[in-house]
Amino acid sequence: MLEPYIPAADGDSCHTTTCVYTRATDEHFVLSLDPADPRIVVASPCSGRSFKYASILGEVLADLATNQSTDKPIDLFRPERFIDAS
Repeated sequence: MLEPYIPAADGDSCHTTTCVYTRATDEHFVLSLDPADPRIVVASPCSGRSFKYASILGEVLADLATNQSTDKPIDLFRPERFIDAS
């Protein structure tokens, strides 16, 4: 099947897999500073769809890394949302 396009790669497959990507249980990103050490930026933009948001994700992560804050509304994306308060 590859022979017309990449002749040297044509042959038997040695391994295949389905598309695998990260996804938070609530399907939102995780963006925050580490609560224990604000010098660490925590980010899980979930590879399955992050390409659509690359510009804003880059801006937010740069803000967090350089200023330890951002003027963008990222409360929805804080990892603390997964911690049961009860």
